[in-house]
Amino acid sequence: MPNPRNRGRVEAGAAGMLFRRHLLAVVSGLIAVCAFPPVGWWPLVLVGAPLFLLALSGAGFRHGFYLGLIHGMVFYGVALSWFWNLFQQAAIGLWLILALFHGLAGMIAGGMSKRHDGARWLAVYAALGWAAIEYFRAEWFWLRFPWLTHGLGLGPTWLSPWIGVYGAGFLVMLAACQVVFGRRIQRPVGMAVALALIALGIFRPPPVIPQGAGVPVLAVQSENLDFETYLRMSAGVPFSDGIILWPEYAASSGLRRYPADLEKARKLAEERNSTLVMGTVAAIDETKHYNEAVAVEATGIVGSHYKNRPVPFMGDGVAGDRAEPLATRFGPIGTPICFDCDYVEIVRRMTAGGAEAFAVPSMDATHWSRRQHLQHAEIFKHRALENGRWIAVC
Repeated sequence: MPNPRNRGRVEAGAAGMLFRRHLLAVVSGLIAVCAFPPVGWWPLVLVGAPLFLLALSGAGFRHGFYLGLIHGMVFYGVALSWFWNLFQQAAIGLWLILALFHGLAGMIAGGMSKRHDGARWLAVYAALGWAAIEYFRAEWFWLRFPWLTHGLGLGPTWLSPWIGVYGAGFLVMLAACQVVFGRRIQRPVGMAVALALIALGIFRPPPVIPQGAGVPVLAVQSENLDFETYLRMSAGVPFSDGIILWPEYAASSGLRRYPADLEKARKLAEERNSTLVMGTVAAIDETKHYNEAVAVEATGIVGSHYKNRPVPFMGDGVAGDRAEPLATRFGPIGTPICFDCDYVEIVRRMTAGGAEAFAVPSMDATHWSRRQHLQHAEIFKHRALENGRWIAVC
């Protein structure tokens, strides 16, 4: 007959293992949070990933899913705590939706590491699976929220123009997967990749020194969302021969609907010998609109761009489907609007279309928190380095 004492020891051992897995899922999520602003200890992205994989190793498909869900809820709930300021209780549902992707990745890694423990291809398979899920969540999923990826946590490096933020994220996960899931010869390779990424993080590209006079930019920002406020603020600064940048929705009722306001904008551009880039709206019908960026010069409106990626749940308008630079007196200038720049596609398409620089109307409200502002600012750094272009944004 089976010894009840031995069976009790086995059950206690299994319970202890499960507790350690859950603890690692929570701790690795908290460590990953610290890799992003406002803490910004970027090397921790190379610590949190392998710790999470340790929790998943051999866990199986079902436990892997739950571990990933726990990890994701801790990670997003803390890192995106500012969601509560925008959505209150609904923020819990949004954190859960994002955490489900970690659950899916955890299910794959946990299940395959149990079923194919020691397989040569396991580390690469797990890293590719995580990278694919991360890319889908960030760029293709209907919510499209490309914040807090592993590549963003690592920060801009010399690799950014070559493989972009998602390629860097794959390398982070490849190093972690080789260390945790790899066979004996693969683990030193994983450590070498991790050390190489640390070296890239320490020795980042230096600040670019402008050659020649360049084009100055006067960035004007206020939360009034009032055309006259931005006009007074601009008039109070001695600025000329450059780009005057106002935020999105600076003319929140529509610039073309009010000829007097359009004439004031045109006159400001004429007097300052400048190009005014500003946010407004373009009405589609009585209930729908585009979030629009326009460039105004002495001759009037010389071009416009409709926001391709409206912010979900924010009444941000209908999505535009074109991403082309505007022809200004200073050359072709890209004017993606705020959330457009969170994605690789829009800025890349404008760059491919000839954009020589970017002036981005943006509006991140103060009550969204300093954490939100710092996290968002990181994304613009990546877009600039990935495309080799200056980006002016408040």
